[in-house]
Amino acid sequence: MIVDDRLETVLRTAAAGPGAVATQMRQLLDLLGRTPAERWTQQHIGALSRLDSLVATLGEKPSASLIAATPLRSPVLVEHFAEAGPKVALAAMTSARLTEREWLQLIPDLPVQSRGFLRHRRDLGPAVEKLLAQLGVTDFALPLPPEFEEQTAPDERIVPLPHVGAVPLANEGSSMPDGEGIGAIIARIEAFRRARHNVPGAESEGSAELPTGQSRLPFSDETSPAPPAITMLDISLDADGTVIAASMGSAAMLVGLRPFAGDPDAPVSCDPATLGAARARLPVIGGRLELEGPGPVEGAWRIDAVPSFVSETGHFFGWNARLRRPSAPPADQVEAAAQEAAKRSSDRLRQMLHELRTPINAIQGFAELIQQQMLGPTPHQYRSLAAGIASDAARILAGFEDVERLAVLETTAPSPDRRAEGETDLTALLVRLIAQLDPLLAPRGAVLTHDLPDGPLLVALPPEELERTLWRLLSLIASAAAPGEHLALSFKVGAGPQGYAVRLSLPLPAALTAPGENGSPLVSDSLASPGGMLGSGFALRLCSAELRAAGGTMALEDGRVAVSLPILTAARHAPSHRGVAGGLTG
Repeated sequence: MIVDDRLETVLRTAAAGPGAVATQMRQLLDLLGRTPAERWTQQHIGALSRLDSLVATLGEKPSASLIAATPLRSPVLVEHFAEAGPKVALAAMTSARLTEREWLQLIPDLPVQSRGFLRHRRDLGPAVEKLLAQLGVTDFALPLPPEFEEQTAPDERIVPLPHVGAVPLANEGSSMPDGEGIGAIIARIEAFRRARHNVPGAESEGSAELPTGQSRLPFSDETSPAPPAITMLDISLDADGTVIAASMGSAAMLVGLRPFAGDPDAPVSCDPATLGAARARLPVIGGRLELEGPGPVEGAWRIDAVPSFVSETGHFFGWNARLRRPSAPPADQVEAAAQEAAKRSSDRLRQMLHELRTPINAIQGFAELIQQQMLGPTPHQYRSLAAGIASDAARILAGFEDVERLAVLETTAPSPDRRAEGETDLTALLVRLIAQLDPLLAPRGAVLTHDLPDGPLLVALPPEELERTLWRLLSLIASAAAPGEHLALSFKVGAGPQGYAVRLSLPLPAALTAPGENGSPLVSDSLASPGGMLGSGFALRLCSAELRAAGGTMALEDGRVAVSLPILTAARHAPSHRGVAGGLTG
């Protein structure tokens, strides 16, 4: 290779999406890991910044998984990741493949936390372990037995088990039981189980299999009960805020934690009020605390802590605290809190849209001034560009209005009775809307058939709202129809949960439907989709919210859109007229 531009090529590529981010991160790890320290250039140092941005985009846990799966042979790369979050640092210390000389040069510059991670390694060598011991790291992992060190292939440690029946005992003097010895142990366990359950013949079978003088093994088939849930804990903390004792057998899970340190990467965190009270050495009452880690203590807690002082000198020496699980709020409070949170989120969204409208309105107005030559004569090319800008601005503002409308509809409870607000002749409305779609369908040979009745069919919805929703729905379907595609609109009147309703079943063209993550229909959300600037998925979601607010329903069923509208009469309307749009028949 005359010129190695692989790193430059990777840095020049923009990663879009989690998959591309993970791929680029693997490429950078591989390229930087193969580069010796003396060959690092300014471009390699810049690649470290790109790695940091990829870690931030991908998240600490997925990034740590990628780092742990990649052997790191560059001391520069290992040192860089050692200064990151705990998960990334642990992964770097685990996957590092450095020489003894490189470790000896690197370890003194490592953060204390990353040095501690190295105590789990067994392959560092005596010189490196001696250096770590001098720096305070002494609790190394226990060495493996000689038998495990001598065997290199994992499959060699698998001992085949013969059939349980008629197996003699192994030589008791051997260091490890061979296949016959393991079979004999299984036979003894099976004999003990039969004796426990009083199986006929168990005594004779067991005596035949167990040698003289051997007692049966104390095994049973009963599974141990699940440990009881821990709802309260008492802990003691020293003056530095480190847990030094804990009750309920949870000391191993809690001792060493520092709940009042305020470290965002630590496995324990408190709310700001609790941290403020603890740092001021004031009592903590009902503070909120979150624990990550083993199951019994993981999750949310409430903490009450009392500071302790030496009575003679007034010297502060720690806290005595109690942790208790927070009580579950009533269902109505949970629902009310969720509604309030949704309302606050909707208000923030509407405020943001209001702030975005101001510059876009200004852009649209200035473009219209240029297009209409109100500021003076303007060349036709500039007028054409200004007209395009004004049109795009109008589309963006219309999209903002739809977003705001959806936010209001989804955070406002629907009125229990909307029938007093108006009524609409559904037959006349649909016939008119389908006729308006004919110029869009006919050039492509697409056909939209229907079986609407001849006479009027009154539904309890305001005409303007229903026409806007049905036009959005029908235009979305018509614009996505493929050339020659046949789409059938079916009609039915029947009793529903809220009285009589008319049910319309509208087809979704093949261009819109695709299998989602759970197998349900998923509509396209690209900017080029027939649903407009915000995509077809958003258009269907807005239609559903509008119908629900007006007293109807909408759902996706087997690739079709099912719309249910409240009807004003219980009379059955037999379909007597069949019309076709796009084929100019009916």
